[in-house]
Amino acid sequence: MLACDVSREDNVPREAPSSIHRKQLVAASLLTLHAFLLAWGALRNAPTVDEPMHLAAGVYHWQTGRFNLDIGNPPLTGLVSALPVLVAHPETNWNHVPNCYGVAVDFLAANGPRTCWLVTLGSWACIPFSLLGGYICFCWATDLYGDAAGMTALTLWCFSPNTLAYGQMITGDMPATATGVTAAYFFWRWLDQPTLGRAFPAGVAMGFAELAKMVWVTLYAVLPILWIFWFVASLKRCHATSFISQFFQLAVILLVCLYVLGLGYAFEGMFRPLDSYHVGRLLLEGASESEQGDQSLAMRSLARIPVPLPRDYVEGIDSIVELSERPPASYVRRNWRDGGHWYYYLYAVLVKLPTGLLALGGLALFLTLCPTCQTLDWRAEFLLLAMSGVVLGFVSASGMLQTFRYVLPFLPYVIVWVSKTGRLLVGGRRSFAVAASAFLSWSILSGIYAYPHNLSYFNELAGGPVKGHAHLIGADADFGQDFLFLKRWLEQHPETSPLGLTWRHPLIEPRELGIEYIDVPSGLAYGRTYSQAQQYALGPQPGWYAVNVNALRGRSGGYAYFFCFKPVGHAGYSIAIYHITREDANRVRKDLGLPPLLAESEFQR
Repeated sequence: MLACDVSREDNVPREAPSSIHRKQLVAASLLTLHAFLLAWGALRNAPTVDEPMHLAAGVYHWQTGRFNLDIGNPPLTGLVSALPVLVAHPETNWNHVPNCYGVAVDFLAANGPRTCWLVTLGSWACIPFSLLGGYICFCWATDLYGDAAGMTALTLWCFSPNTLAYGQMITGDMPATATGVTAAYFFWRWLDQPTLGRAFPAGVAMGFAELAKMVWVTLYAVLPILWIFWFVASLKRCHATSFISQFFQLAVILLVCLYVLGLGYAFEGMFRPLDSYHVGRLLLEGASESEQGDQSLAMRSLARIPVPLPRDYVEGIDSIVELSERPPASYVRRNWRDGGHWYYYLYAVLVKLPTGLLALGGLALFLTLCPTCQTLDWRAEFLLLAMSGVVLGFVSASGMLQTFRYVLPFLPYVIVWVSKTGRLLVGGRRSFAVAASAFLSWSILSGIYAYPHNLSYFNELAGGPVKGHAHLIGADADFGQDFLFLKRWLEQHPETSPLGLTWRHPLIEPRELGIEYIDVPSGLAYGRTYSQAQQYALGPQPGWYAVNVNALRGRSGGYAYFFCFKPVGHAGYSIAIYHITREDANRVRKDLGLPPLLAESEFQR
C-alpha cells in the first residue's frame, strides 16, 4: 500500500471506550435538534427572494431534463429541493425560459399563497445538507483534536445563527458549505494516507461540491497546489510513497470529479471548444496580448481544445464573469459605494459571526502560537486556513453582489480550527476551561436568542439584530423572510388596513402571499428638487406603514424620514411597523422643511 510512514503522536485526549455509545447518542441528539430547528424555521419564515427561482429551476430540470435555466447556479440545490415539490404537483409556466427571473415570477403567480408551502417542502428537502456539514465538522475535529473537540465543533455548528439561517433555505449557500467541507475532509484523508481507496471518495465529494456552487471551481487549482505543499512538507517523514503514484491518484480524484459533475448535468454539452465560451475567449485574449498580427497556429489550436465540462456549467461561469464586469453598489456602515467595498467580507465576518465564536477564535489562536500548547499537525491546520482563505479571496475578487451568505462556505473550517479549544474543557487549566465554557455558551445563546429570525442576526459588537442594519443590509438583514410574520401581525391588528408597504422586488410579490398593501409616499430624496405641489404629496403622511430595513437604508434616502418616528410593532427584525398621525406627520414635516398638511389635504386612507 502506498502510504506515508507518519506515526502520529497520540497526545490528543481521548475518552474511554465505554463512552463511545454515549458520544454517538449526544451527537445524534444534537443533529436531530438542529434538524427540528431548521424545519420549524422553514415553516415559520416566508420564501426569500431567490428561493422560488431556485425551486422553479429544480422543477424545470426534472420535468425537461435540461439545465439551461438558472445557469449561474449548478443544479444540485434545485434538484434536491424539487423532489418533494414534484409530488405536490406545482403549477408551472416555462414561457420565459431561459430567463430565470421571469420564470420565478410566473411560478409565484401561478401558485399564489401555495408557494409558501411548496418552498417549505423544498427547504425541508435541503436540511440534510446542513446535517452533513455538522457531521463532517464533528468527524474532522475529532480526528484532529480529539473527542471533546469533535463535540465542540458539532455544538458550534448546530446552534450557529448562520447555519440556522441558511440551512433552512433553498439557496446554494448551505449545499456549497456542506459539500465543500466534505470534499476538503476526504481530500485531507487522502493526503494523510494516499491510496486509491481514499482517492475515489475524495473525487466523488469534490464532484458534488462542483454541483453545489460555482465558488468551488477554485478546487481544480487549489487541490493540486495543496497536494504539492503537503508532499513537500512531508518529504523528511515519507519514504515509501512515490510522487508518480500520488500524482496518478490525484488525477483519479479529478477524473472522478469530472464524471460526477457531468453526470449531474446528464453529460449535456461536454467537450465543446474553448473559444465557444466567453470565459474561454477572455483567457485566449489574455494569452495572445503579446501576439502581433494574426493569431499564431498555437493560439488557434488552443482555441479548439475541448473543455471537459458540461456546457451549462461553463456558461454559468460565463454569466458570473459578465456580471462581475459590472459590479453593483454595496452598503457598509451607512456608506454606499459603487463597485463594492474591498473590506466587505472581513467586516461582515466581524459583525455576523457570534461574538462567542470570535472569542473562541482568539483562544484557539493563543493555543496555536503557545510553544507549550502545540497542535497535532500543522499541515492540517494550514489546509484549514488555506480553504477558508480561498473562499474569502474568491468572493472578494469576484466583483459580484456583496452579501455575507456568499462567504458562508468558509465557516466550517473556522469551526473545526476553533474546536481545539474543546480540549481545554476536559484537560486544560481551570481558568482556560472556564473561559472556553463561557465562550461556547455565549455562541450557543446567540443562535437561540435570534431564532427563528437568524437571517437578520448580528452580534453584540454590531448592536444585535435590532441595530444590525446600520452595518449591512440586503440579504444580510432583509431577504423577504419576514412577510409571514407581517401577515400574522396584520391579522391581529385589522385597524391597520389599508397598509402602506415599502417592499419592492420583482421576485417576491407580497400580494401573492396574501398581503394587501398600497404604496408608501416617498420623502425627500437626495439630490432632487420638488415643486410646491410635489412637496404636499411627499411623506411623511398620516397612516399605517410597514417599512423594511432595505428601504429604510436605501441609497436615495426616500424613506429615511421614518427614522423620525418610533415603530409600534415589528415583523421579525427586518420590518418595522409605524402609525403616523397628522400631528406627528406635521411635526416631522416642519423639521424637514415641508409644508404642513391641512385637514382637507390629508393623505386619505
